Amino acid sequence: MAVTRISSVGLFTSDPRSVRARQLEKAFRDLGIRVVRVLPWAVRRMVSTERHGIVMGTEDLTTLDMIVVLDLGGHDMGVFFHRVGLLTALHDMGVEIVNPVNSILQMRNKAECMRRLVSAGLPVPETLITESIDEAAKFVREHAPCVLKPIMGFGGVGVQLVQDQFDLSHILDYLKFYGHVSGRGAYLLQEFVNGLGFDIRALVVDGEVISTMQRVSACGIVTNIHAGGTPRVNDIDVDDIALRAAKSVRGRMVGVDIIPDNSGGLWVLEVNATPGWIGLQSVTRVDISEEIARRLSRP
Repeated sequence: MAVTRISSVGLFTSDPRSVRARQLEKAFRDLGIRVVRVLPWAVRRMVSTERHGIVMGTEDLTTLDMIVVLDLGGHDMGVFFHRVGLLTALHDMGVEIVNPVNSILQMRNKAECMRRLVSAGLPVPETLITESIDEAAKFVREHAPCVLKPIMGFGGVGVQLVQDQFDLSHILDYLKFYGHVSGRGAYLLQEFVNGLGFDIRALVVDGEVISTMQRVSACGIVTNIHAGGTPRVNDIDVDDIALRAAKSVRGRMVGVDIIPDNSGGLWVLEVNATPGWIGLQSVTRVDISEEIARRLSRP
């Protein structure tokens, strides 16, 4: 539910020491907007025949104009779905949620995110999504090197490159081990893109690209900044493809991961529903927190 004027906003984060939350809190307050840190593990939902209340301490969260979801925290599926339910209830009670819950679910589920990207006509690497270990092994043998990812995940956790002869000759054992460690019964395998040694993250807010950066991996293929990736200034134009990707998942504040190949093509790898911007801030003069607050608070 859209509001015409934002006077109060909640920052939904499981990390009480979140740098993003601190920066965004200051940016909203500088605009005269009241800010509440919403710590999901401190929220109480009270349900009875006559009322449904959602409070944190003495704060009635249903009176907030907007909640910006900075992270959902943790890998436990029970916690994840409880928090999704909490956000859904707040939305139904009149609070605007950024990103919308359906958009968060689409982006958090890599298979659904890929479907949305393809439906929008965006270029994505050839991908297999399956629960069959035999089909997964067949894809690896036919497309190696390829990238193995968890269906549900973020931050580059669980992303593996399958490429050498050992991996191929022991692929069934490798996939069984991966499934056991990741705790998930489905596989997402993508053809490896021969790139330029980096990928590109674009931050899109309300239909505008705020900033972009190149991310160089410290080792392996994972370029995520908190996993050791190094940010650097980006000089490749990715605005059009980033905006189309964000639109495909109906996201208001999203991070789009794009990889350029060695032939000049651009491929969308995924779209992130709770993007960070610490790395981005280090390579741009734009105050990203101020831009986010200004754009999200516009009527």
